[in-house]
Amino acid sequence: MAVVKPFKALRFNFEKAGTPETVCCPPFDVIPDPSEWTDKSPYNAILLEGGKRLGTKDPYGDAKKTLESWLAEGILTEDAEPAFYIYEVDFTVQDGSAKTLRGFVGLLELTPFSEGTVLPHEVTLAKDREDRLRLMTETNCQFSSIYGLYDDPEGKIAGLLRPAPDSAPDCSFTMPDGLTHTLRTVSDPGVCAALSQAMSNQKITIADGHHRYGTLLHLRETTGKPQHAMIFLTAMNDPGVDVWATHRVVTGMNWYGEETLRKLLEEKYTVTEGGHPDDGTFVWITESGKYTLTPKTPWTARSSVAALHDDILEPLLGIGAENMAKGKNLTYTRVAGEAEKLVQSGEAQCAFLLPKFTMGELRDTVLAGELMPQKSTYFYPKIITGLFMRRF
Repeated sequence: MAVVKPFKALRFNFEKAGTPETVCCPPFDVIPDPSEWTDKSPYNAILLEGGKRLGTKDPYGDAKKTLESWLAEGILTEDAEPAFYIYEVDFTVQDGSAKTLRGFVGLLELTPFSEGTVLPHEVTLAKDREDRLRLMTETNCQFSSIYGLYDDPEGKIAGLLRPAPDSAPDCSFTMPDGLTHTLRTVSDPGVCAALSQAMSNQKITIADGHHRYGTLLHLRETTGKPQHAMIFLTAMNDPGVDVWATHRVVTGMNWYGEETLRKLLEEKYTVTEGGHPDDGTFVWITESGKYTLTPKTPWTARSSVAALHDDILEPLLGIGAENMAKGKNLTYTRVAGEAEKLVQSGEAQCAFLLPKFTMGELRDTVLAGELMPQKSTYFYPKIITGLFMRRF
């Protein structure tokens, strides 16, 4: 089962680096324009984490030099004692209600997926791992955390994470997107031992960071280090775990015709005008309108996104694993309105809106040893980069 332990985090010295909201940033893979963050501070974490997205001649060598410089200047310092880091994010979900995601950051012993202690939930692409591999090889550092889930239906582990009423956080700050991040350090050996023990009978499902975990495994197998991954861990039933649907947008199909596809769809689905994906099925967006697709027989797939790929995208449109690996014929958006605009403007041929993803779908898929298609889930909020880092 899972081996989770405290560690000495590498952290910004805010007295020298500046305030947390100027030096922290989202994970690299959700940043379309790094300059938005480099403009905030010469010490923004994107300069370490950005990789090829920074667009420089040698982003990996640059990250190594930046890391060495910041260590020498005392911009970054390593904690003196091993600790777990309790991390909270206050945010507003799509329906307008307020939530708090609570968990902790520690080190998880690396084990191959085949051993069944750490479980993936979706397909990943090798080309996306190359960037992380080059960055970690050059810097010997993990700058952004993996996001993992464990099962704690009775809330026993959650109880260990509740701060004492009079405890002051290390920091609490609000980013431009309105999310408030709070961090507390727990270095008491007894508390750390209790948390490690409580995690020892757990299996960990990766929510976010499949590429980072795979890269760390590869480094361990080829170089002998690291032996652990820095990971944020929270319970599957934590009230703050929120998963958004990732809608599918179809482009570049030479044969595509709305009426042709409609006839194919009507063999498996009842097609009715209007609808909303939260009704529990797909909504097909076309130039002529919006249509609900109600399956005539129950899906055999364990998740709605797998059903869309198995029933429609691959057999009817010919969009299979090879197309997806090449980024051909399919793009993604989490905003239904954006998908509709792309179709109405003629930039896309059609789109499929998916219902809200459930943790039950994730649990059933993982326990069955199956993988969902790539970009099946979008866990929100993302774990911030810059509050905790880790040198191998």
